[in-house]
Amino acid sequence: MPDVLAQDALAALESAIAGLLPASPPAGMTRSLRIEPRRLRPLGLGGYVGNHSEPDAALFGRRVLGKVAISVAGGNETAARAHVDGLAAALLCLSRKELATRGLHRLERVGVDDPRTLAFDIDFEFIRIPTTGEDVITDLVLGIEPDG
Repeated sequence: MPDVLAQDALAALESAIAGLLPASPPAGMTRSLRIEPRRLRPLGLGGYVGNHSEPDAALFGRRVLGKVAISVAGGNETAARAHVDGLAAALLCLSRKELATRGLHRLERVGVDDPRTLAFDIDFEFIRIPTTGEDVITDLVLGIEPDG
């Protein structure tokens, strides 16, 4: 059975990276984003990281370690390289706070052979915010009488 929370974490990572990129590539070029997870693991204790107050429900999360690759196709070589360099500068100039608010704890550029491709090692944390309460048990009254 697939881990739905892990699938949600990968989708959230793709959305976070896409949200950091400029709205569209220059005319005549296309851009593709590829997520290459190396390790997906639960956060906290078995994925549980705490309780959410509104709504009252448990918080679960996943950590994704891997690589993100952004490739540029089309256009002439000079324009494509300029666009790749602009993307690299835009991503690497983001503040730690901006990255952390999107769940990115590491965004480190790694070398690639293709000058039209930009790659980063990433450490991404995803916590699913519940939409409905779960009636979390806060008190447990057993009502057990001692023997004898």
